[in-house]
Amino acid sequence: MQYALKYKLCPTYKQKRALAQAFGNARFIYNWGLRKKIEAWETEKKRVTYNDLSRELTALKAEKEYEWLNDCSSVVLQQSLRNLESAYSNFFRKTGGFPKYKSKKNSFDSAKFINGVRIDYDNHRVRIPKVGEVKFKDNMRMPDGAKEGTLTVTRDKCGDYWCTITVDDGRQAPDKAEIREETAVGIDMGIKDYAILSDGTKIENPKFLEKKMDKLKSLNKAFSNKQKGSNNFKKMKARIARQNRKIANKRNDFLNKTSASVVKEHDTLCMEDLAVKDMMQNGSHDLSMHIGSASWSEFRRMVSYKADNLGKNVLLVGRYEPSSKTCSKCGYVNKELELSDREWTCPVCGTHHDRDINAAVNIKRMALDKAINNQ
Repeated sequence: MQYALKYKLCPTYKQKRALAQAFGNARFIYNWGLRKKIEAWETEKKRVTYNDLSRELTALKAEKEYEWLNDCSSVVLQQSLRNLESAYSNFFRKTGGFPKYKSKKNSFDSAKFINGVRIDYDNHRVRIPKVGEVKFKDNMRMPDGAKEGTLTVTRDKCGDYWCTITVDDGRQAPDKAEIREETAVGIDMGIKDYAILSDGTKIENPKFLEKKMDKLKSLNKAFSNKQKGSNNFKKMKARIARQNRKIANKRNDFLNKTSASVVKEHDTLCMEDLAVKDMMQNGSHDLSMHIGSASWSEFRRMVSYKADNLGKNVLLVGRYEPSSKTCSKCGYVNKELELSDREWTCPVCGTHHDRDINAAVNIKRMALDKAINNQ
């Protein structure tokens, strides 16, 4: 099985300059390749492939005007073109938007290395081509016998450097467990309560972003009064980035622990295929903020890969299924139910429902019925 290990780097000033060169070159080649693709299509209706761009890149590096492209590993440039090709493929598969040019100010600095990387876990150093041996903070060890893959170095908005190493431990994913009603659970995502399970369990929403909104507003107000480009401007920008990173770290810790607990306790997890992006666009400002803060898509992603690693099942129901409005006892659909109605009584069978628990029960039933019918 494959997974990733992430370490914080501690580069020297000279190494930071070398990494900045790699980041800049990768960004330049990405934009150069994107421009080539757009121009070829607009003028000749021709599609430029990765191989075409790779050949042109070799000629470009030989030109005196662009000799600075040789100051970083050639692998970084090739991987930047591969990232562009992946972005294009995702666009045509309708799994992503059209690729955009990377801005020096707004883009996330990163560079991917494959060849020439050497990691010394005993001395906490990683050798990066044309950068040197960079110290890193050892927070986890690679399992014995595992093979290292690509190494991606990034610089976040706080100015800190990180390396992510893909690892393959050689183990095969376990067989999926049998889908049975007794070991299945329905999960309804919410805002007041983060997740509501069909067995009646409610997981409280910690609302990390909402609790820090006043502080963020104060920081942003002070930031708006700074002269653009000044040292105080840069310092305040870094303070805001660090505050946002603290919130993100707390949220990720909560999502990891919650998803691990749910996956460990159940063999089959039934969830809604929520259109989170559409919900944020069509909702009010406050509702959109709450939905974005909840990170439902990230939670589902974590549940999915943890389930694969443990041989568990994840079943999805349609995003437009009336899970909240359907009585889980008799099947009556209450079309008059409003979002503000947290409880309701079925006029047909008289069952009193907690809106969220009822939705979770229906999600479980709908997902299991769909799985059985497809077998």
